[in-house]
Amino acid sequence: MSILAPAVKISARMLPLTAALLFAAPQPLLAVGQGGAVTNNPAGRQGDPLMMVESEDPAMNAAIAQAQATLPEWLALLADPPAGYHNFAFKFPLEGVEHIWVGGVHREGDVLVGTLSNVPYLPGWKQGQEVRVPLGDVSDWAYWDAANKAHGYRTVAVMLPRMNPAQAKAIRAQFGWSE
Repeated sequence: MSILAPAVKISARMLPLTAALLFAAPQPLLAVGQGGAVTNNPAGRQGDPLMMVESEDPAMNAAIAQAQATLPEWLALLADPPAGYHNFAFKFPLEGVEHIWVGGVHREGDVLVGTLSNVPYLPGWKQGQEVRVPLGDVSDWAYWDAANKAHGYRTVAVMLPRMNPAQAKAIRAQFGWSE
């Protein structure tokens, strides 16, 4: 079953009083919770780690704007990937709140189609569920080149300094990023 993800659907019951957004980690790694505490199970939930980010966070909003501005470059690579390029993924705000990764991506006009890569925090959604996301709702994008270096992941780059140094170092190494 394919579900068209809404552009914005925010419910007061889903948002903490701090008006934070949830950002899924790129892999099942530990993430920073509220107040900078490291956790892999915020609020006792099962599944992938999350980071709470204020909706007005300037660094995160700049990363999202940069991802949107460079989306045509990613779309061109998705349409005709060079040899060895793989793991094309994008992030979007599920129900306007939980920014979650989508893999197995293909484009149908002005919509990206793929499956949820992370275990969603929001009820009613599941990992592997197909979603259809308008291009304007993409909040980040990523791919890996032939040398297994990660590209994109702008929101992850914003999260790295908010993690403990060992976690950030492990992610940078995994992504092929220098310190």
